[in-house]
Amino acid sequence: MGDEIALLRDFVAVLQREQAGLTADDADEIAAASQSKAGLVRQLSQISTERHLALARAGFTTDRAGLDAFIARQAESTMLAQQLDRLLAVAGEADEINRINGKLIRMRMVHNQQSLGFLLGGESTPTYGRDGRAMLGGGPSGRRLTTA
Repeated sequence: MGDEIALLRDFVAVLQREQAGLTADDADEIAAASQSKAGLVRQLSQISTERHLALARAGFTTDRAGLDAFIARQAESTMLAQQLDRLLAVAGEADEINRINGKLIRMRMVHNQQSLGFLLGGESTPTYGRDGRAMLGGGPSGRRLTTA
C-alpha cells in the first residue's frame, strides 16, 4: 500500500499543477500535467487490479468490506489499517482537486464556446449595449465580425 500512497501523492501534485495551469491559462502546463496524469492513472489502475486479484485469490471480496476483512486477519492489521486510512485520505484529496479542475475546464469551455459564437456571429451569443442590456447577434446592427 505504500507504493500506492506514493503514487497517489504524485497524482495529487500533478492535479495541482494542472489546476495552476488552468487558472493561469497555461496550455503548455495543462498539456504536461495531462500527460503525467495519464501515466499515473495507468500505474494506479495496475496496482488496483493487482490488489483485487490478491483479495480474490485469498477468498475475499474486492470491495471495501473485503479489504477490511483481509486487513483484520493480518498480523500487522493495525499498521495496514493506518495505511489504508492514509490511502483513502490522499484519494479523497485527489478526488476533490479533480472535481475542482473539472469545474474549471467546464467554465473555460463555456467561455470558449461563447467567444467562438460571438466571433462567428451566432444569434445565441449575448453581448451588451451601452445601457447594459443584452443584445443578440454581435452588436446593435447585428452584423458579423467575421464571415466564414
